[in-house]
Amino acid sequence: MSERNRALLAALGVTAAATAALSYAFSPVRAGKAQMLLAIGAVYAICTALGLLRLKKRGELREKSRPRGGDITIGALVAALLYGGAMVGHITLAPRGSPREAWLVHVYLQIGDPREIDIHLVGAAVFIVAALEELTWRGLVMELLAEPFGIQRAWLASTLLFAVAHLPTAYLLRDATAGYNPLLVAAGLGCSFVWGYLYMRTGRLLPAVLAHAIFSWSLVEFPVWRPYIER
Repeated sequence: MSERNRALLAALGVTAAATAALSYAFSPVRAGKAQMLLAIGAVYAICTALGLLRLKKRGELREKSRPRGGDITIGALVAALLYGGAMVGHITLAPRGSPREAWLVHVYLQIGDPREIDIHLVGAAVFIVAALEELTWRGLVMELLAEPFGIQRAWLASTLLFAVAHLPTAYLLRDATAGYNPLLVAAGLGCSFVWGYLYMRTGRLLPAVLAHAIFSWSLVEFPVWRPYIER
């Protein structure tokens, strides 16, 4: 088997594992339950370990994981821009008062009713899971594809595969009136494009990991759905 085929097969394997975990986690029967985040976190923890081990064997782990001044600032700024994009997406795709607003509510209620959960504990869990997710898609998938296909193709391919892994949520989080729910797929495509570009430009994991983790955390701590819940 050629190096390209091996890399592609491995990337598709990670995508299949992520798709299975997301399908399990976003099943309506697991809405608000701990298994929801645990399932995703467990799969991504394994993939992260594999990715870091691969980088270590190649002698690249230290350079890829080394922090530098400004990493937190870059991560926070990118997260803030994406949060603004999420607000624009809410207004355009699922505006308040529209039947499509139910898409947003289905996404948020999957992690638990805001009136019942400890929002800070859930936010911390989401931060960790998002960090593992980014380490998987950049530190493993994008790295697997970069050598045989080139970094730009790896960036675009990992972006697409990240969105593909979220495809089951379109069905699982559908609404009887609004239909299939495209929010996580669209967000996955757009955000992964940005995180992948950030990794490609910096050549290091931490800026993209922080951007992903802070963005996901902010959507829990400062939800764009609150007006719907409180009105």
